[in-house]
Amino acid sequence: MTRLASTLLLGSLLLLPSTASAQSPVSSNSTPSTYPMFSPRGFVLFSRQQFQAEKTFEAIFDDASGSFRGFGADLVLARNVFVEIGWSRFEKTGERVFLFNNTVNKLGIPLTITLRPFEFSGGYRVTVWPRVIPYGGIGVASVRYEETSDFAATGDDVSVSGSGVVFLGGAEVRLARFIGVSADIHHSSLGDMIGKGGISKEYGEDNLGGTAVRFRIIIGR
Repeated sequence: MTRLASTLLLGSLLLLPSTASAQSPVSSNSTPSTYPMFSPRGFVLFSRQQFQAEKTFEAIFDDASGSFRGFGADLVLARNVFVEIGWSRFEKTGERVFLFNNTVNKLGIPLTITLRPFEFSGGYRVTVWPRVIPYGGIGVASVRYEETSDFAATGDDVSVSGSGVVFLGGAEVRLARFIGVSADIHHSSLGDMIGKGGISKEYGEDNLGGTAVRFRIIIGR
């Protein structure tokens, strides 16, 4: 019996290494995925902006806010730093007006205002959480502003360009490996673009910037 027990014990000890090896996890499955050093992405954007020239836009459109739509691309560097370019467009039709005795009088003549901003910005992303990524940045904007009307006299239509600064801050939510959405507060200052004539001169407003809530659908990591 003693010799049989010794033989069984020795056999059990010899089997232990092979059993442990069979139960150990595969090393390739335990290796975490790495984020690329350079990650280019594309996006479409939608925003709603409250204009700084509040009285001017309120007089023309009965609304001091407007919607922008556009698209762009960004490049994420080492997961935290980003640079972004974006194009957007605002277009809305109201009426030509004039101010008399502090009262806005509408002329019944359609007036279409178009804004085409091009922006370049950069900033930093806080990657503490895997799916929610706060970020903030600063940049510059170049804007084309146009006023057109079907019954405009010579000199009534306006087409000017200007530039300014933008600030943004918000958070991105990752929905899948290559799909994300973001929401941010976007503030722009675009001074000395209007205010040289018409209702904007009467109100002393020259800044076409404003504060917007901006949403993006992002394709890429």
